Amino acid sequence: KDNGGDMNVTAVRYEDIASLCVECIDYDNTKRSTLTAMNVEDGEGEETYAPLLAKVKADSREFPETLLGEHKKGARLGATVLVAFMAIITKAVVIPIGKLMMGLLGLK
Repeated sequence: KDNGGDMNVTAVRYEDIASLCVECIDYDNTKRSTLTAMNVEDGEGEETYAPLLAKVKADSREFPETLLGEHKKGARLGATVLVAFMAIITKAVVIPIGKLMMGLLGLK
């Protein structure tokens, strides 16, 4: 309805989300769509998901084919930076403290 722009945020139970996911299997039109699930006041909305799921349309926004590749590239870069940072910390802090402790204990 609003393509994810203006709907109110409400708490939804895990079992309700699970039920919605299972019910989507029966509706081919829910493929390639993003659903928004929310609760409404008693007396508003539908009693079941069926009439809502029947109206679902595929997402209008196309995601780049390279999205997963870009994610992996970012994760690799982040891991590389983390390893480099840990190496610097080890060399600058941990090794000197270890040497100091060894000297204080007379284990040089």
